Amino acid sequence: MKNFIIAMRPKTLLASLIPPVATFIYFLSTSTQRPYLILFCCLISALCIQIATNFFNDVIDFKKGADKVRKGPTRVTAAGLVKPETTFKWALICIAIAIIASIPLILKGGLIYLILGLISLYLSYGYTGGPLPLAYKGLGEIFVFLFFGLFSVLGSFYLFSETLNLQTFVLASIYGCLTTTFICINNLRDREEDKKVGKLTLATKMDPNLYKLFTISTIFTPYLLLHFFKNHSFIYLTFLAIIPAIKLLKITLKSKNEELNEGLKFSGIHMIVFTGLFLLSIHL
Repeated sequence: MKNFIIAMRPKTLLASLIPPVATFIYFLSTSTQRPYLILFCCLISALCIQIATNFFNDVIDFKKGADKVRKGPTRVTAAGLVKPETTFKWALICIAIAIIASIPLILKGGLIYLILGLISLYLSYGYTGGPLPLAYKGLGEIFVFLFFGLFSVLGSFYLFSETLNLQTFVLASIYGCLTTTFICINNLRDREEDKKVGKLTLATKMDPNLYKLFTISTIFTPYLLLHFFKNHSFIYLTFLAIIPAIKLLKITLKSKNEELNEGLKFSGIHMIVFTGLFLLSIHL
């Protein structure tokens, strides 16, 4: 069980949990409906897909030799704690649970949700495996922005309300940025080792200083997007989240290698604080 939890990478799971919850609470400010079952199914399916992605990532990176020198949290397969076939089976179990949880979503949302679900399930493996492994082609950031931002926010909001508006697209972009920060910090930390093993992430393809600027843009763009919620009188209360954002900025600019693990911690803190203040300001 301990190795199972380590391989899940619990600290990264905020990326799948916070966007649907924030979307639901935002929806509550616009409606008297309370679709708790849909929220539960959204959370379980998103969470299981992310955990499956982490398991696939663990075993596939091991097979490709990308974890020979590990600067981040322990990879159970590379560390010899779990056999590759066991980690792979864990991923398949999570995929099965995600499929079951998505049935009510497909029944309500129709064919488009079946298609999006199939794409998400494939990409949980295709992030590091398959003929076009996104993480090895510099496409990881795009995957995170789409899945944890656009798919998660827009998909869940439409299921809650059966409508979409400009603010939901902006909210999706906000969470696309906040979750992309995680992978940017991760790829910045692993840049040198990834280059050695041929894992061509966007961080390895770009000048390091330019990639740091890209990372910083994911941290601060959400504050620019708050302008689209100016009809809420207290929306700029969210700017208090700039405090952990500045800490994250300093880590991004000054830290190297294992020191950037602190950046992953503050990416989570920043997302939590931003979300709390944003939702408070919406309801005020």
